[in-house]
Amino acid sequence: MKENEKQIVCALAESVRAMTLEQIAATWWTSTRWGKSRAKASLQALVDRGWIHLQRALVRKIHQPLGPLVAWKPGDAQPEFDELARVLHRRAMSDAKFATVAYAAKRAVLFFGSGRAPSVKLTQLTHDLNVSELYLRVFRSRDDGTRWLSEDRLPSDWPMRERPDAVLLDESGKTLGAIEYGGDYPVSRLQELHTAFANANLGYQLW
Repeated sequence: MKENEKQIVCALAESVRAMTLEQIAATWWTSTRWGKSRAKASLQALVDRGWIHLQRALVRKIHQPLGPLVAWKPGDAQPEFDELARVLHRRAMSDAKFATVAYAAKRAVLFFGSGRAPSVKLTQLTHDLNVSELYLRVFRSRDDGTRWLSEDRLPSDWPMRERPDAVLLDESGKTLGAIEYGGDYPVSRLQELHTAFANANLGYQLW
């Protein structure tokens, strides 16, 4: 297995639930026709060897925001939930289109994961792929020592009922903050999330 293929398999086994062909090509090759062709060939080879699965699925737009909609830390004022809910609602209304989606096979999780296989559900796929886009931002800047711990890998003694999409850790394993990708959340859901993070004295980013 080539190094870039191993990184893809490890990411799917441990850090994210799914990635599109386009996300993989842009990160490990290029977004050009050549890059997508090379990515597709490598992914098919990983399918043939039993490391991943590929599936065509309808998904809504994967966003590439310049920064988080909310970056809150203890001591800050609470966000404007009404406006935030309107922004998230408009964003969630994007058109759906078919995409080629990769996710880990059981073999990959056994070799490269640290728990059970990530839960891939078609009804949550757009959300999960947008979370993957945030992971890839961290992956591309990994030289700063920041590590990503996905919702599926949070410890059993996680101190909150709310489980964010991920948390960021520093090199020593200290929690830097939570990461949440906002779906079509009503004001009540945004308030609930904020209260949970605030009560835990945990900063968070909502993208």
